[in-house]
Amino acid sequence: MDRKGQMNVMGIVLVAFIGVIASLAMYQAVVQTVGSSTTTVSVINSSITAPAIDTRIDIAGQDLISVQNVATNGTLDLGANGGNYTIDEVVSETTGVLTVSFRTDNATYAGRLVNLTYVQGPDGYIESSGARSVAGLIAVFAALAIAVVALVPTLRNNVLQMMKR
Repeated sequence: MDRKGQMNVMGIVLVAFIGVIASLAMYQAVVQTVGSSTTTVSVINSSITAPAIDTRIDIAGQDLISVQNVATNGTLDLGANGGNYTIDEVVSETTGVLTVSFRTDNATYAGRLVNLTYVQGPDGYIESSGARSVAGLIAVFAALAIAVVALVPTLRNNVLQMMKR
C-alpha cells in the first residue's frame, strides 16, 4: 500500500476472497432456513394414545395442511375429522406456540392407540404462498450478491488482463 491509502491488486483480491468465503458460510445457513420454512412434511402412521374426552395433546407440527387417514389399532375407523376426534391448529397450553393438536370427542376412543397420517408445516413454516415464493428469491439474490463481490473488484483493476501477460 502507498501513502494515499490505496490497495494494490493483491490487496483487492485478498479482500474479495475473504468477502466471498464469509458470504458462502452465511449463504448455506440462509438456504437451509429457506428450505425448511417452505417445505411441508408428511407424517405417516404416527402412533399416539388418544387422550381423555375433551382433552387435547400436542402432536408434531406447527401448521396442519391436511389429514389423510386416522385409524385406531389398525382396525377401528374413527371416521372424518369431527364427531369422534378433532385435529386442528391451536396455541399450545404447554409451550404457548402454535401447534397441531389432537382432541378426543368420543369417550369410546379415549385411551386407545391412534395412528395418524397427515401433512404438516414444521416449526417456522411460512403459511402464505406468496411469502414462500419470495423466500425462494432470497437465495437467488444472495448468490448474485456473492458473484458481484467476487467479480467487481477483479474487473475494476484489470486483474484478468494482468494474468494473461
